[in-house]
Amino acid sequence: MKHIYKTSFLIGSLMLLGLFVMSSRYMNPSTGDELASYEPSVYKNLITYTKGDLFVFETEKPSSKKIAQFSEKSGQLLRNQLSVPTIRSNEVMVRAKSDETAFFEANLSEGKLAFNKGMKNYLEEGGRELPSQASANKASLQFIHESGLAPENKEELVMMHSGGLRTSFAGSNKTIDVLRTVTYGRLLDGVPVYGAGSKIIVQVGNKGEIVGATSRWKKVQETSKKRVGEVEMKSARDAEVEMKRRLLTEFGKEAKSKLENMALAYYDGAGTHIQPAYFFQVKVMIPQVNNAPPVRFDYMGIIPALANSPERIEVMDTPKEASQIKKLSSKPTLDVREKNPRDIE
Repeated sequence: MKHIYKTSFLIGSLMLLGLFVMSSRYMNPSTGDELASYEPSVYKNLITYTKGDLFVFETEKPSSKKIAQFSEKSGQLLRNQLSVPTIRSNEVMVRAKSDETAFFEANLSEGKLAFNKGMKNYLEEGGRELPSQASANKASLQFIHESGLAPENKEELVMMHSGGLRTSFAGSNKTIDVLRTVTYGRLLDGVPVYGAGSKIIVQVGNKGEIVGATSRWKKVQETSKKRVGEVEMKSARDAEVEMKRRLLTEFGKEAKSKLENMALAYYDGAGTHIQPAYFFQVKVMIPQVNNAPPVRFDYMGIIPALANSPERIEVMDTPKEASQIKKLSSKPTLDVREKNPRDIE
C-alpha cells in the first residue's frame, strides 16, 4: 500500500463536518448491487501523518485553574455588558440584555469555554479598523496564553486557519469585512485532531481588540494513553468500502458520489475520548427529482478506524454554505469565508 506522509494539517478541509440530511425520497436500501461492483482504490493513496503507532486517549474536563483564568480574562472584556458568574455547575450561559450576541458560556462536559463582547456594532457598521491578518494572528495567540486556554503541552497547539467574517446588507451586493477569525487545532504526536473538540476560535476586531473566543479543548490524560494494535484497526480498504456503503444508504443508489481523498488522523467529538478515524473528502451529486434541479455538494465522511470504537463518532449538521471542504493539502490557507453573521462561533 502506498502511503503519503505529511506533517501538517488538512488545512480547512476537515474543520467543518458537513452532513446533509436528505429527504426519504432519496433513500434506497437496495445498495448490494452497487456496492458489489465498487472497486476500492482511494485507500491506496491514504494520507497519514506518522510511521509510528496510533493511540486512544481519554480526556478530562477543564481544570479549576483554567476555568478561573478564563473567567477572569473574559470578565474584564465583558465588564460593560454583563457580569461573569462563578461556575458552580456543569453548564453556564449568561447573555447581555442590551445585546443578545454578548454572552459568557461554559459547558465543562464538552470542555467548552466561550464568550463574546457583542456583535451589534460590528454587524451594523462592519470592521472599520481591522488589523492585518498577521496582526490578528499575533493578537489571538497572545489572548490564548493570557486567558489560560493554551494547553500545557505547547506543541499541541497549531494555527490551522486564518481568515475572517464577512456580511452583506439586504438589497445590496456589497460585502464588508466584519471580523478577523483565527482557528487553532491540535496535534498529538504530530498527528492532527479533527472534530468538534480540540479547537480554539478567536475573533479579532477593530484595532486588534479581542471580540470573542470559543474553546472546546479537554486535557489528555497521559496515563490513559493506549496504543492501538494492528489487529484492532480496520484496514483502509475496509474503511473505504464502509464509506461507500454509507453514501449509498444515505443518498440512494441514484446519487453519484466520488471519493477524492482519504486520511488517517485523530477524531475528537468533545466527548470522553480522542481516537483514530478515517476521513474522506467526497463529492456528491443528487439527480433531478420532479422539478427540483440536481444538487451538488462536498461531503466529509468519517469512519472509525477501530473495530471497537470507545465512543460513537458523531457527524454534525452544518449550514450548506459552510460545508464547502477544500482539497486535502499540507499548505496553509488564507481566505475570508462568508458566514451567517449570527453564527459567531
